[in-house]
Amino acid sequence: MSEDLAKQLASYKAQLQQVEAALSGNAENEDLLKLKKDLQEVIELTKDLLSTQPSETLASSDSSASALPSHSWKVGDRCMAIWSEDGHKKKLGRK
Repeated sequence: MSEDLAKQLASYKAQLQQVEAALSGNAENEDLLKLKKDLQEVIELTKDLLSTQPSETLASSDSSASALPSHSWKVGDRCMAIWSEDGHKKKLGRK
C-alpha cells in the first residue's frame, strides 16, 4: 500500500509542476490557482498517510489487512476520518 501511495505522490507532484508551468503564462487563472491549491493539499495528505503507514511486512502478515475495502480516492472526494489532534471524526472533502 505504501508503494502505491508513493507512486500517487510522485504523480501528484508531476501534476503540480504542470499546473505551475501553466500558471507562469497565466498567473491570474482562477481554475489553475484552485487546482494548484488542491494538489498541494493532496500532496500533504498523501505525505501524512505515508508517514503513518505500517511497514509492508507488517501489513502483509496481518490477515485483517486483506479485508479492508479498497477505494481509489480523487481530489474532492468526501470522506470521514478521525482527526489525530482530538480523536473525533471529521468530515473531509469539498462541499
